[in-house]
Parts: sequence; C-alpha cells; structure tokens
Amino acid sequence: MKAEILLTRQSTATVICKNCKRELPLESFYVNKTTQCPDKYCKECRKSLSRRHYLSGKKLPGINLSGRLPYPVITQIEDRGTRIQLILHALQVVHLSMERKKKKVRDEESLL
Repeated sequence: MKAEILLTRQSTATVICKNCKRELPLESFYVNKTTQCPDKYCKECRKSLSRRHYLSGKKLPGINLSGRLPYPVITQIEDRGTRIQLILHALQVVHLSMERKKKKVRDEESLL
C-alpha cells in the first residue's frame, strides 16, 4: 500500500500557467476535449482574460454588432430608382440560379 501512495504522489501532474507563471495541478486547467492537452492558462486567468476581452467590445470576424448589415437591404433603400434596380438584379440572379439547377437536373437525368 505504501508503494501505491508514493506512486500517486509522484504522478500528480503540474503545469505552469503562461499568464500568472504559477505551477498548478492539472485540475486547475481546462483540458481540450479533442487533443486532451491542457490550456496554456489556468482557469482563473482564462476567466479573467475572457471577461476582459468580452468587456473590451472587440468584434469577432463575421459578426457585425453595430446594427448595420454588411449588405444592402432592398426594402430599406429610400431611393426608388436604386431600389428597383436592385430588385431587378436580384430577380435576374434568382432566375439564372434556377436555370442552372434545371440544367443540372436535366443532365443528371440524361445520364441515367
């Protein structure tokens, strides 16, 4: 029994946090489920870094938090001429897409 206790004491893994530079047990770190590797930062540092990043208001790529859409909304354009031009263009794009789809289906049917 004494050998088992010594073995468990020696096998306790510790990791050094890259932020606070403390040597902590493995339980103090989040573990990546896919790679099974511990995070570079301890749980306390990771929480504070995440909170600071969230409160700084930095935008994530692909997410627009300003309320403006990255593309024009046709129904919100006040200029009638521009709105009609955009509607006609959208209809043309949809029509061409439908034609490509029909052609693809016809080609697949002809192969069978």
